[in-house]
Amino acid sequence: MTIAMRATVFLLCIVAIAPARAQGPDGFSKFYDAPTQVNLGGRPVVAEIALYTDENAEPETLRMALVTDVTGFIEETERDLENWIATRQDRCGERWNAGDPYIGFPTGAIRFRLDLQYEFYQCGWNGQGAPWRVVREAGAIDVTLNALVIDGRLQTALDNLTISEQAGVNQFLPLEFVTRRVLASELQTLNENPKFYRAPQPFHREGFVYEAIAAKREDGRVVITATYVADGDAGAYERIVAALREDGIYSER
Repeated sequence: MTIAMRATVFLLCIVAIAPARAQGPDGFSKFYDAPTQVNLGGRPVVAEIALYTDENAEPETLRMALVTDVTGFIEETERDLENWIATRQDRCGERWNAGDPYIGFPTGAIRFRLDLQYEFYQCGWNGQGAPWRVVREAGAIDVTLNALVIDGRLQTALDNLTISEQAGVNQFLPLEFVTRRVLASELQTLNENPKFYRAPQPFHREGFVYEAIAAKREDGRVVITATYVADGDAGAYERIVAALREDGIYSER
């Protein structure tokens, strides 16, 4: 999974290792709170999931909130970022290296920061020669991504990219150009993936789409709240609970 996808997974997956400790939004009542199998992005875990319903919603309109704690998932995601970098080691082409990543949650966004080194190797005509380094770039990368909901679809956008403490600046392949190119490509791929932009099952089956999603820190914990909206009858909540107990939460298959 790509850097952008792994960073944004907090705003998508709602995957937890520790129990959900936060309350639901004001005016919402809890109707489900239990350890639940979650498999989004191919990683199965058991998460403590709490679901709430808005009892003051308009007639034939359903509003549901999902709240969970993702604190324990952060370290695992940081390791995934490290692994992504470690696998980008082409004999002839791009080679990446990085320091320890940091993941944070400014208001309404997700931020990751790491020291990054980029090298490009050439192997002569038809790639048959010994590798020789054409470019070496290094710098401290600071990226902020915003989570957006557009017409019920979850999307993510680059809010800020800052590169400092640069070394080896090259007029042909500067580190900022390469990093922006990679991020733009990965964000486009992510935003066009139904497994990302659709509400997970069983919510999608009942017609729910994203309304809003955000992460915040509370007493040292990172808590995600996602709200969904649908047209339908209240029986959808009972069907969702039954489906969660049977199959858990998963991406569209």
